[in-house]
Amino acid sequence: NHIRLQFMTAGTGIRHSEHNLGDEPLRFIQTWIRPVSFGLTPNYGSCGGSAELRKNQMQHLVSNVMDKSTSTPVEISQETDCYVAELNLGAEVTLNLPAGKMAYFLCIEGEVKLNKEATLKRHDAAEIMGNGETGQIKIQATEVEKVEGGDEVAHVLVFTMKEVNGAGRKDI
Repeated sequence: NHIRLQFMTAGTGIRHSEHNLGDEPLRFIQTWIRPVSFGLTPNYGSCGGSAELRKNQMQHLVSNVMDKSTSTPVEISQETDCYVAELNLGAEVTLNLPAGKMAYFLCIEGEVKLNKEATLKRHDAAEIMGNGETGQIKIQATEVEKVEGGDEVAHVLVFTMKEVNGAGRKDI
């Protein structure tokens, strides 16, 4: 299992450093999510993802601690969810995007087609606006590549959050 999820709430203050203590190269994605309020109690933890739960399906990794309708390995103080999937060639999954939500989509490895329209290749990202309506994000693996552990997959990461009008980059 090559996925490890670490989380930290700096809250009222912490000391922090990052080191790769292993012999193998380390690659990671660091994401900053602004908490719903300031002055929270500092918190830190880590967990491993499940290869079975992300194989050709969306594994729900992160959710809002205040949302009692779901249980995930990591709960944060923000209306944000995070999902991961590793898709075999041709496999398709659907992620529901509730009304009032938007998504940030990252293709980590391989290539995927979103809603049979946009193609994202390795390291490409997309902002997906819900425009106030309930929608679906259909994700199909169109190319795969070998990942740690030997599988050939398209590997994706999706964050959903409260929709903000005017969000996103305006320079491209």
